[in-house]
Amino acid sequence: MCFSPEVSFASAAALVPTGMWIAWAAGRSAPRLWPLAVVPAVFGLQQACEGLVWLGLRYQDEGLKALAGRTYLFFALAFWPFWFSATAALIEPPGAWRRLLVAWAALSTGWFWFAYLPVLGDPAAAGACVCRHSIRYQYADATAATCVRRVLYVLTAAVPLVLSSWRAALLPCVVLGVSSACVAAAVYDHAFTSVWCLFAAALSVSLARVVVTAPRRAPALNLRGA
Repeated sequence: MCFSPEVSFASAAALVPTGMWIAWAAGRSAPRLWPLAVVPAVFGLQQACEGLVWLGLRYQDEGLKALAGRTYLFFALAFWPFWFSATAALIEPPGAWRRLLVAWAALSTGWFWFAYLPVLGDPAAAGACVCRHSIRYQYADATAATCVRRVLYVLTAAVPLVLSSWRAALLPCVVLGVSSACVAAAVYDHAFTSVWCLFAAALSVSLARVVVTAPRRAPALNLRGA
């Protein structure tokens, strides 16, 4: 399987308008679910960043590669574990359980400080290269204790969604995300960060079904306010 800037930009071109449509649907039927609705569009922006990384590598533009790589790794290393944790808290009805999820989301900001901050402080940490037709991010894919960190990363993002009041609707999406991580780790370990984010971006369109069917799935929940 060969990845390329064309794949990244095509993914972005598909995901951004899809995410906008899902956000529009959420605004009409379930505004509380807007944090979920914007996920495909944000994944699309991330894929556009990786497209620029590809171009930087192709044309040996170190400035473009470094800037686009840092932006891409912000999403990959820091944003997504926080955002999925925050999403679980934001869609949860007010109460003790929501406060617990808010605390979890606050703790998940640690990924910025411990995983992403070194990318900002060390130019070499943002390095990227083409390895077996995929992009390998030197820092993200080659650091010590990588396997343990990946497991903690997945748990940080997935556990709040599984524990939320929406777990029945979200569980299939979580299972797809975790399964794609396992496939990426098994087959594309050399470029796990890039490949898993591409898989997750493609699978994020499954959130459309969650948003569209939300009122029918849980009519008792207040979907129009926090």
